[in-house]
Amino acid sequence: MSNQENPRRIMWLHLGRLFLVYLSVAVVRAANAVFIVSIALTYPGLSAATVGQLLAAYSIVEALSGFLCGVIYEVLGLRISLLIASTVLSLSYMAMDVAPSFSYLLIFNALAGLSASMILVSSLSAVAEGTMGISAAKRIFGVGGFEASNLGGYAVGFALAGFLEILGMLRGFMVSSILAFVSIVTSIFITVARSELRTGYKIYQVDRRSLYLVPMWFGMAMILGVGFLSPKILSELKLGVSIPFLANISNSYIGSFEDIGANPSIGLLLILALLGVSLGIMIGSMISAKIGKGRSLILGAVSFPAALITAGFTYENLLLYLPLIIILAIPALSIPPTLIALLADYTDESRRRGPSSGIYVTVLGIGIGLGEILGGKIFDLYGLKILTILLALLFLILSLPTIIYVNKAKVSILPS
Repeated sequence: MSNQENPRRIMWLHLGRLFLVYLSVAVVRAANAVFIVSIALTYPGLSAATVGQLLAAYSIVEALSGFLCGVIYEVLGLRISLLIASTVLSLSYMAMDVAPSFSYLLIFNALAGLSASMILVSSLSAVAEGTMGISAAKRIFGVGGFEASNLGGYAVGFALAGFLEILGMLRGFMVSSILAFVSIVTSIFITVARSELRTGYKIYQVDRRSLYLVPMWFGMAMILGVGFLSPKILSELKLGVSIPFLANISNSYIGSFEDIGANPSIGLLLILALLGVSLGIMIGSMISAKIGKGRSLILGAVSFPAALITAGFTYENLLLYLPLIIILAIPALSIPPTLIALLADYTDESRRRGPSSGIYVTVLGIGIGLGEILGGKIFDLYGLKILTILLALLFLILSLPTIIYVNKAKVSILPS
């Protein structure tokens, strides 16, 4: 009996140590979500284009600094990296609360993007480190927690922002600063220790095998970017439902999240969608753990395009077809934890996880940005059906190199 219990206890010990890492990621994303809503309420005179520039400063710096943050992580280690980045993030939001001009807002939000990149890279590296030594199936579940906390944090942030907005308490950026402060506290108590580094590997070295994961991950990121446009798309398609008791929420533009205030039901749909995707990722982790990484990527590459096209052609009867879309989408949500688990596998040899994790953050940021820009233009010109068809084809094409490499290399394809 004890022989059966020990592996389970070891697994929960590993995952328990990662709880504070998940929490750091979640509160950082929640802080950004609250900030996005706060901008429109604090500076109602800013145009949508100006707000877009402000949000872009965060996203662009977060994306482009991924590799650099990975190298810094290799030098400083997890706890110090998280402590410094969380402190800078909290102070950045605090400084924006008293910023005298838009230029200062731009600079401090770019600094916040750099801090967020450092936290994401360090957290992802810690998750890879913290799941080393447990079975492949359990590792997939562990890294799934990282992605779930990433998206779930946004959902919590938007929900918190909506509640505070109703109460009239969402002016300025101190709420975001407080959320970032939570990450400071968690970084003090994090106990995930980095194992001994292997000799012969430089601190800026990226594992070559991890680059084969980039095409499929880039496709996922672009779809996520289009997902950030979903409130606007739902509004244009007039799919929102009025919620009378929330009708007093202010009308505002919030960058990519335009019209959340104008139709509160859309904001609610966004929160539910993010929570649903977070739950779907955890279920997808179980699927990948059951059937293996290689098969999971193949299944996801088929089901994701099918889910996209189904949504594009049935949106007018969305409630009727929603069960079918969910059934198709859940296998697709096994892709993010599978790719991160493979990234962790590939960096086990060198233990140099920072630079490879930095590439992940960079691809994520660039993909989201392009998805927002191109997705919006395609939707405006051709509508939702053409957008979903093009996204499905693009994702399928980008997935092929990753799937071929992973299955040909026979790297942890079968569950263990």
